[in-house]
Amino acid sequence: MQSEKLASMGQIAAGIAHELNNPLAVVLMYARLMLEGSQRDPSLHEDAQMVAEQADRCKKIVAGLLHFARQNKVVLQPTDLCKLANHVLATLRIPENIQLEVVHQIADPIVELDGDQIVQVLTNLLTNTIAAMPDGGTLTVKTSGNENTVAMTVVDTGIGIPKENMDKIFEPFFTTKQIGKGTGLGLAVTYGIVKMHCGDIKAQSNADPAAGPTGTTFAVTLPRKGRQDQIEAIAPGVAAEKIGEQ
Repeated sequence: MQSEKLASMGQIAAGIAHELNNPLAVVLMYARLMLEGSQRDPSLHEDAQMVAEQADRCKKIVAGLLHFARQNKVVLQPTDLCKLANHVLATLRIPENIQLEVVHQIADPIVELDGDQIVQVLTNLLTNTIAAMPDGGTLTVKTSGNENTVAMTVVDTGIGIPKENMDKIFEPFFTTKQIGKGTGLGLAVTYGIVKMHCGDIKAQSNADPAAGPTGTTFAVTLPRKGRQDQIEAIAPGVAAEKIGEQ
């Protein structure tokens, strides 16, 4: 059901995004021209800046829609999973009140995957994790594996996800963040990328302090050696039932 929903949403999102892209580009261009030409008028400059900022936000949302709906092929290449995780962590801004722990428990870190797409998976998960710890906490990133599969686990000690939302977290446009803080596409994109790699992603969370320590764990499992022919058969919007079988 989740796979069919994502496939349908992908087709709809692609159509909407392509239709919006051209007029939005025109709005953004003229907003920036207005911004440059209104330097001497403070009130006009402030209004033009607001238009430009909101147009930029729309551009990011449309980009997110296109990325969610994209039908790019997964290009498998031998990749060092530990180096990839370390690179993502090095480029991410982690607040001072969050303690980072990195645990690599994988003897052979070389995995066949699409590095750029898995970078996005980790970035999305880590961004959500950091947002879930506004008062600080501990962020743990683990890698592990055996001869057939590898796993990436992201654990936080944040506020957790309420039980009633657990079934919705991978749905497009679902977000608990304030308006303007998120589009609700991050985890949907993450889910799609993982499934395109013939992998799996699971989430466990506790948001009730009375039930124990709060926090969330995301576990991504990927095949160590992917089959390019199998991956190409699982394009978004094409045979969604095959995705559900993984």
